Amino acid sequence: MPAFASPSPSTSRHPHPRAVAGALVTLALAAAGLAACVLDVSTSGTQDLEVAVPADAPSVSVRVEMFNGSIEVRAGAAGRVAATVTTTGAGRSKEEAEADRAKIQVTLDATPDGSVLLRAVYQPSPGSPGHRSASAVVDVPPGAALDLHTSNGDVATAGIRGPIQVATSNGAIRLAEAAQGATVRTSNKGVEIDGSGTFDVETSNAAIVLRGEGATVRARTSNATVGFDGTFSDAAQSLETSNESIYVQLPGGSSFALDARTSGGAEVVVTGFDVQTTGAASSGTLQGTVGAGGPSITLRTSNRNIQVAAQQ
Repeated sequence: MPAFASPSPSTSRHPHPRAVAGALVTLALAAAGLAACVLDVSTSGTQDLEVAVPADAPSVSVRVEMFNGSIEVRAGAAGRVAATVTTTGAGRSKEEAEADRAKIQVTLDATPDGSVLLRAVYQPSPGSPGHRSASAVVDVPPGAALDLHTSNGDVATAGIRGPIQVATSNGAIRLAEAAQGATVRTSNKGVEIDGSGTFDVETSNAAIVLRGEGATVRARTSNATVGFDGTFSDAAQSLETSNESIYVQLPGGSSFALDARTSGGAEVVVTGFDVQTTGAASSGTLQGTVGAGGPSITLRTSNRNIQVAAQQ
């Protein structure tokens, strides 16, 4: 009977205890090094900046660029843009954190035609500032046009008569008295706007609440409600979400064309308006006209109701 072959030395040899101990020491030193690099101390400070702009300029435009922080813009006096910027640095000690904060460069510049740029940049790594942050509170002429950019921070404006553009991420947006509409992009946080003009809004996993007079609306989110209360312009309107409800409230006696669709056993419910069906009609789909017809209102969701109601 043939004997079983013995395992080769290469497969039967065990690591020497000293080699194992050495590897463990190396891992421990690496872990200690990582722990020493943790930036668990932060320090913050503020600075005030101001720049003059033409008081009689037909249009003042203000662009703000922050990171990992909020932006608040308020209607102030004509002829000036003023800002308070708060910056935060990180390090292993207070001294390191303060030195790190000094690497955040904040500038406020204006051109003769009224274009203003307020910017905060973390110079060692502008595209990836890590735990550092910069936020701003800014006073601008009421008629200024705004272009606001940040990340991981909320954005709020009040009393601005010029057009507004906002781009952030993981930040809520609240625009009050937006007289010339707004273009808004964020994610995972809600949007609330009241005013007039065109509202072009996109977020995700968070609600959109709009109130407007003569508004043109394009609103899109997911897994959260979308609501509008006010009056629409004569342009096409579109509100879209998924797995949540859509609410639209308009004055009684309004005229419009409705194209509303949901799914999953949910319903389209119209209250206070008589709908003349012109296309598909079922519990989850309704195409028709109200009154004399007018601007098209397209509503899309899934698994939740769509409600269109006359204002009380």
